[in-house]
Amino acid sequence: MTDWAAWSRQAVAEMQAQNDAWLERFSLRHAPFRWDLDSAGLTFARAGDSVTADICMIGSVSRSQGTFQWAWANEAIPSVATRGLDVVRAFGETHDLPLLITPEWAGGRAEGLEMVAVAGRIQNASGTFVDDVEDLTLLFTLSRFRIVPGAGA
Repeated sequence: MTDWAAWSRQAVAEMQAQNDAWLERFSLRHAPFRWDLDSAGLTFARAGDSVTADICMIGSVSRSQGTFQWAWANEAIPSVATRGLDVVRAFGETHDLPLLITPEWAGGRAEGLEMVAVAGRIQNASGTFVDDVEDLTLLFTLSRFRIVPGAGA
């Protein structure tokens, strides 16, 4: 039996290291960004070019309701933006992990950050991304970074 707490802590540490790596590699620490659920992409503007990554929306945290909701349980999220999330849910079913298979549950930002790190580890993602929009904290995993010449700020 796997020690979930230890496994989850490792996932958080791995994703933090991955995030530091892509931020450094592409010099994106303070770059303006735009994500798009319909194209499942995240784009950072740089001088003379941009950096784009594929996104998988993992879920969201509602501050007012104090809940975490998986993106697969939110009908408003386009299916293209949740591509790859099925492996996380299947992992939860295989290992009998209720946090990974319950559509919505009481939780805040800390729990959301843990879930995006766990999802990233399961997906073998290149990193994670978090954005706050009004009442929600949106959580994404990232993959397939690429530079787009001439598309910067």
